[in-house]
Parts: sequence; C-alpha cells; structure tokens
Amino acid sequence: MQVVSQRFPQNSIGAVGSAMFLRFVNPAIVSPYEAGILDKKPHPRIERGLKLMSKILQSIANHVLFTKEEHMRPFNDFVRSNFDSARRFFLDIASDSPPSDSVNHSLSFISDGNVLALHRLLWNNQERIGQYLSSNRDHKAVGRRPFDKMATLLAYLGPPEHKPVADTHWSSLNLTSSKFEEFMTRHQVHEKEEFKALKTLNIFYQAGTSKTGNPVFYYVARRFKTGQINGDLLIYHVLLTLKPYYAKPYEIVVDLTHVGPSNRFKTDFLSKWFVVFPGFAYENVAAVFVYNCNTWVREYTKYHERLLTGLKGSKRLQFIDSPAKLAEHIEPDQQKLPAATLTLEEDLKVFHNALKLAHKDTKVSIKVGSTAVQVTSAERTRVLGQPVFLNDVYYASEIEEICLVDESQFTLTMANQGTPLTFMHQECDAIVQSIIHIRTRWELSQPDSIPQHTKIRPKDVPGTLLNIALLNLGSSDPSLRSAAYNLLCALTCTFNLKIEGQLLETSGLCIPANNTLFIVSISKTLAANEPHLTLEFLEECISGFSKSSIELKHLCLEYMTPWLLNLVRFCKHNDDAKRQRVTAILDKLITMTINEKQMYPSIQAKIWGSLGQITDLLDVVLDSFIKTSATGGLGSIKAEVMADTAVALASGNVKLVSSKVIGRMCKIIDKTCLSPTPTLEQHLMWDDIAILARYMLMLSFNNSLDVAAHLPYLFHVVTLLVATGPLSLRASTHGLVINIIHSLCTCSQLNFSEETKQVLRLSLTEFSLPKFYLLFGISKVKSAAVIAFRSSYRDRSFSPGSYERETFALSSLETVTEALLEIMEACMRDIPACKWLDQWTELAQKFAFQYNPSLQPRALVVFGCISKRVSHGQIKQIIRILSKASPLLSIDRGLESCLKGPDNYNSQVLIEATVIALTKLQPLLSKESEMHKALFWVAVAVLQLDEVNLYSAGTALLEQNLHTLDTMRVFNDKVKHTHNSVTLNPNVPPQTAANSKQ
Repeated sequence: MQVVSQRFPQNSIGAVGSAMFLRFVNPAIVSPYEAGILDKKPHPRIERGLKLMSKILQSIANHVLFTKEEHMRPFNDFVRSNFDSARRFFLDIASDSPPSDSVNHSLSFISDGNVLALHRLLWNNQERIGQYLSSNRDHKAVGRRPFDKMATLLAYLGPPEHKPVADTHWSSLNLTSSKFEEFMTRHQVHEKEEFKALKTLNIFYQAGTSKTGNPVFYYVARRFKTGQINGDLLIYHVLLTLKPYYAKPYEIVVDLTHVGPSNRFKTDFLSKWFVVFPGFAYENVAAVFVYNCNTWVREYTKYHERLLTGLKGSKRLQFIDSPAKLAEHIEPDQQKLPAATLTLEEDLKVFHNALKLAHKDTKVSIKVGSTAVQVTSAERTRVLGQPVFLNDVYYASEIEEICLVDESQFTLTMANQGTPLTFMHQECDAIVQSIIHIRTRWELSQPDSIPQHTKIRPKDVPGTLLNIALLNLGSSDPSLRSAAYNLLCALTCTFNLKIEGQLLETSGLCIPANNTLFIVSISKTLAANEPHLTLEFLEECISGFSKSSIELKHLCLEYMTPWLLNLVRFCKHNDDAKRQRVTAILDKLITMTINEKQMYPSIQAKIWGSLGQITDLLDVVLDSFIKTSATGGLGSIKAEVMADTAVALASGNVKLVSSKVIGRMCKIIDKTCLSPTPTLEQHLMWDDIAILARYMLMLSFNNSLDVAAHLPYLFHVVTLLVATGPLSLRASTHGLVINIIHSLCTCSQLNFSEETKQVLRLSLTEFSLPKFYLLFGISKVKSAAVIAFRSSYRDRSFSPGSYERETFALSSLETVTEALLEIMEACMRDIPACKWLDQWTELAQKFAFQYNPSLQPRALVVFGCISKRVSHGQIKQIIRILSKASPLLSIDRGLESCLKGPDNYNSQVLIEATVIALTKLQPLLSKESEMHKALFWVAVAVLQLDEVNLYSAGTALLEQNLHTLDTMRVFNDKVKHTHNSVTLNPNVPPQTAANSKQ
C-alpha cells in the first residue's frame, strides 16, 4: 500500500483493488480450466456468464458504472451498492503491516543471497562486460560511462564474500560413517555394475609408500564428473579402499591437474564428506600433498571457505608444483601419479617473464609441452592460507584459436571459455608456432571419421572391379599381376567394355613390374570409351588411396587423371544426384590433398593441374575450395592448403583461373553494397573476401594473375582492402602489390621501355620502405613476407575484435593510390590504346556513388586521385553525398548536429572523403563551371565544423579552390565586387553562406 500510494497518491486504494481483480481474481474466473480450478473446460454459455461476472467485479473494483454497453446497464445499481464494501475489502487486504514512520523507507524484494550472487557475477565478468561494450557496434550510443560507474563501485566494494548460501543439513541427520557403510552394504552396492564401473575409473587408489613408510593414496580429481558419477558410490569406494589402512598413519596425494567446474563437489556433497568420514581416519592422515593447484581451485576454496576452515593453515596440507618437489616426500619409483599428469613435464619449451592480461595483469611462465600448454604464475598466491604457485593446464584438444595480435602479444581461445586469454611476451612468434605445432600434431593423430562400409550396388561393380584390376597390375607380386590382368580381361568381356582388342585372357603370362605405361594407356582408352563409369571409378580410387603403399599411390594418380576430364559431363547433368556426386568427389579430393602430406606435390600436379584445364568445371572447383577454406577459417591449415592448391589449378590455364578468382572477388565485394556494414570486417561476406585475398596472393607470384589483363581490377581490390583485417592479411595485401609490380617487370607479354622498367624497379624498392609498411598497417613488423606466410591455427571463421587494428587515415590511401597510379601511367605509355586507367576509374566511380559505409569513402578518394576528367554532374553528385553525410547545404539544420550520433566516425570519414575527392577533381572542371564558387563555401563550412580530423582536408580544399579561382582571374583588381558576387552565388543557400561568413 505504501509503494502504491507513492505512485497513485489520489487513489491508492482503488489502484490496489483494480490491479488485484484485473491480474489475479478475474483471470481465474474467466478461465477456470487454465487456472486449474476445473478439470475440464466449462460449457460456452457458462463461459459467457463467467465473463459477464468478471466485468461486474472489475467495474466494482474500478468504481465505475456501465455507460457504453447497453446490456450491462441494468447491473449499475448492484455495482453502485457494492462500492463501499469493496473499498473496505481493499483496505483490509492492503493493511496487514503497520505503516513505517520513516519518510525515506524503501522496500527490498531481493534476498542477501541474490545480492551476493550478483556481486560475484559482476566481479568475475567485469572484463568480459567491458570487452563486449567496446566491441558492440552500438557502443558509441551506450557509451562507457555506465561501465565506468560499475567498475568504480566494484572497486569500492572489493571482492565478494565467498560463503555458501546455506548451512549443510547433513550433520542434522546424524549420519555417521558406520551407518552410511551399513546402509550401502545392506543394499549390496558393491555388487552393482555402476559401482564396479566406478572402481575401474581409478579416481581413488592406493599405490606405493612414502619416505616415512606410510601407505600413499591418490585422488585424481579430473576423473570425477559432476552429474555423471554417483557421489555416494564414490564415498563408499573411498571408505572401502581406506578401511584396511586408516587405523594407522597414511598419506594422500590429490592430483588437481586440469580440474575444473565439471569435476567439482557441490556444496552439499562436500559437506557430506566431513560428516561421513570417521574422526580417527582424519586424525591418522599424516600428510596431504596437493599437486598442480590451479586458478579454478583457488576460487573454489574461497567460495567454500566456511566449510574448509579446518584445512586453512594446516601443517599437514602441502602444495606441490613439480615431481621433484613430490620426490622430497615420496621416492620417484614409489610415485604413481597418472601418466597423463607426468607427461606434462616432458619435452617442455619454457618461456619466462610473460604477462597475462586481465582486469589484474599477472606475471606467468608459459610452458609448451608435447600435449598441452601450461600457464604457471610467477608469484605465489594464497590458497587455504598457504602461498601457492598456480598452474593452469590447457590440452591441445581444447585450443580453438591462436591469434598473433602483433610481435609482442597473442591471444589463446579455449573451448567452453568465452573470453580469449591474452598474453604479452618478447618471443610471441616462437610461442605461437610451438602451440600451433602441438595442436596440429593432435589433429593428425585423430581418426578422420568412423569407417563406413557402403553397400556395393550392381551399377558400381564395373568401376570397383576396374580399380582393383588396375591397382593390382602394379603389384610387386608376379602372380597377383597376372590375376589382375585376367580380371581386367574378364571385366571388359562381361560388361562389354570397349578396349579395342588390347587384352586377351591367358595363363602363364609374364607381366613385368614396370608396366605403368600399359596401365595408363588402358585407363585412357576406357575413360574415353566408357565415360559412364567415371563417378563409380573415381569414388573407388579415392576410397582405396589412403590404404595403398607409396608406390601404388603414385600409380593410382597416373591412371586416375584421364577420368577427371569426364567430370564435366556430370556437372552439367540434369540429374541433381549426379551433380552432387561430382561435388562430393571434389570434396574427397580436397580432403586427400590436405591429409596426404607425402603425396602433396604429386596430387597438386596430377589432380589439380588437370582439373584447372577444364573450363566448365572451374566454378564448381572454386566453390569447393572456398567452402573448405571457410570451414577452417582464415589462417587455418585448410585455408592455406586451398590457397596453395589454387596455384596448381592455375598452372593448367593461367588466364582462365586468374579471371575466375579475380571475378569472384569483385562480385563478392559488389555484394557488400546490398547489406552495408560500418566496416568490411563486420560483413557476412568478410570470410570469403579474406580467403580470396589469400588466393590472390598465392597466384600473384610469377604472373599467375595475368596482370596484363587484370591490372585495373587488381589495383581496385588493393585500394579497397589495404590496411584491413588481421595482421597476416594486411601483410598479404602488401605482398600482393609487391608481386604485381614484380610480375609487370618480368611479364613476357608486355614490352616495356628501359625508362618504364626503371620506374617499376624504383616502385618495388619504395613499397618495401617503412613508410609504406605504415600505410599498409604493418608498421610493427620486420618483414611483411614473413608475416604474410606465417602459419596460424584457427578453428572458427575470423571475427573482428580478436586483433589489434591500426588506425588507417584516408590520406594514407591517397598516397598508396597515387603510387599505384604512377605505376599504371608509366606502363600505359608503352602500350598503344591502353584502357587500364579508364577501367580502374569506372570501378572506383561505381563504388564512389553507391552507399556503403565501409567502402564508399575509399572509392571517393581513389576516384578523385585517378580521374583525368570530371563533369559538372559528377561534382554535384559528390556534393549531394556530402549533404547526406551532413546537412551541409541545409537551411534548417546546423552542420554540427550531424556529428553527434552513433555514426559520428563514419560520418566524419565520408565527409573527409568527399572533401578530398572535391579537392582532387576541382582542377579538372571547366573554367566556365559555376561549381568553382560554390566549392569555396563548402570548404569554409567544413572548416567551421571545428573537427580536428576534418581540418586538413578542409584546408586543402580551400587552398585548391582559391588557387583555381585565382587562375581564373576572379580576384583581379575587383576584390570587393568579386567577394559580393561569390557570396550571392545562387547555387549556395543564402543561410548557409551567412552562417559560413560568421
């Protein structure tokens, strides 16, 4: 009542009654079945009566009479007569507690437990909250102020109290060890299969003795799975294992290696251990050695501090961080730690003096072993009152992503952990490569898949038997070669295969081991005469490839190759099933390429070199390549192998493959305009763009991109991608430019003069200078080529925010574009009627006049830099873009208002891009154009924005405009008159001009 009266001071009682009947009483009356009052729905007529009754009750609660509904007016007298009784009823239900004397009384409906849980949640996740706010595209609208307030409050409150929510109830049940054991024995638990299975897990076992002669027991915490293993059975197993020993002193080793939330004892179960265990069993524990304590254990002990008070500061509790320390108490030959724990110390590469970045930065050592990465704290921290080194273990199978941010920082993303771990070290590259190595080795050790034995259909028989015959003709066994030959003869006869009399079945035939040419010739003949066997034959060849010896694998590639040309027949087939089988065969060939490392060069040459010559199949092959690359993600082994394979694909037909790859890149970039995003990395098509950029880098060496035919498109792609993406991709874009220039120098199709070659050689040198490293966003690297080809492992597609993005200014793009333009113009002088620049200008113009926040500003700058002519309409169109980015030419709104929204950055970039474009294009306008004078006020208005980022561009436009007006002799001898004519120019809104002059 007190709360409602604050909101409705005039009618607090009516508000209470109205809400009660509207939300609680009447819904139960209208729907008694849904409310659980009746077992079945009432008759429709009764339902109608209940609805009318609820209307009457609601009118009484609201203190209003029926006026609009004629059929309800007869009830008004009844309603009016019950107003007072309803008011008394509402007073009764709202006045159970006496009013408070305190004026500022506030009610709390949140329990202390919920407040503690919220405190702990915010304390433990404040770093993630900050990262989410900074990476969210709406962060500028939200701002950091709420987060800063929260962080300040948490710092003031300090860490949350780590206390269990409620006391245990086990002690109240009078459950003793003897009663528990008696209960388990009576129910014959030890005979149950579940208990027998638990014993085989070796969670708790006895092995060896200590130096003092006491028996030693081992508890391996990671083997207990919360929710999967019956806790009572575990306690019973431990009691039975200890029973023969616990009357005398004994020692326990608790192996906490890699323990985590899935291995925890819930509060209730933890307290049960203390109640059920006999007192003398605790007294006889001579020592407890805790091995490999980690960060999660520290938090767990803090949370259960109340239950674990008895262990705090105990001299019998000792924390061990290495087998050598354990050997001080237990001889090495008596230690029986699990093998998985001991192997962590083998083949270690240790990197000291690393820094783990979090809300509190920590000095650590990073140890990379054969199966896992260990992060060990360099300073001791307190656990149960004792100083301890924490050792977090991450197995190779848990590593999802390794990303090198720069030369001194990298991130490590683990499965089931939302926030990546960030580290700083001077040897980041060596650490990352070591981690990638163990992850890759783990991958290769895993079986590809569960073997599936498909049924052989009647139509598959010829293809299957044909592969068996051809493969075994290359066997080292003479009798097997003879049998394979006779099988081939029988096969051609039975299925009427056209072999043109080359085969004749006979006995005693001597077939030499070196008969590869004969096998290949038979395969070529059958591939040409019996193309309908292609799909079955190739599927069988691929299926048996991995099981064959190296010699037979080479033979298999030889006789497979002629059949690849037939795939195009099924690619155009009307039957969808056959087209899907072609795609499946290509996918299997890709998998074979990735897995068969020893055969990698031969597969590249034989398989993909042949497929690259098939024009009609190339789109399907590239689709499979891109799909496989996207599955692995940018920088993954799959993506890099596919990019490498694209080179082999191009070896068969450079012009065709290069045009397909570059064409795809241009189409995908075009599609980004359909659903624009603030940055290119945020677009759904980003993964495909980044992967194709890697393909282009691989193909750019030795002119496999056919620069003579595609130079405008290549420069167009470079200007749109320069300084975007992760570090390796930025280095790839730089490498692409270097390789393009190198291809121009070495291309036999183009005959350049010595002067042009000199320009190209100087450009090669110039692009390798630190100045251009900075422009391409790779200023912190020593060698772009090393970074571009540095292997990295990523299981997921690349996501923005996982790398450090260097600031990219449009002035940098201006410099890069002018350098590329100089190269193109130098080459064009030696090529008659060359249209390169016109094509590039057309591509830039297309994006310059199309809305796309991530690419339009770049395109405007490029268009301004490379255009050799401009029309009055194009200048107007650019000014129109400027007016959309800000109400520059608007009379009613001020220009500054456009820069206050969440798109502040994008608006400023677009304004700057339009101003740079206008600066570059104004000298190309005809002297008669009326736009010259208008551009003066555009420049003045931009400067009046008082935005630091726009000052340089606005000043350049003003300087260019005044210079142009001066060359037009506008200011000669009649400065005052000319000034008036400019300000009264009809193309500039009077209010804008007046504002500008102020």
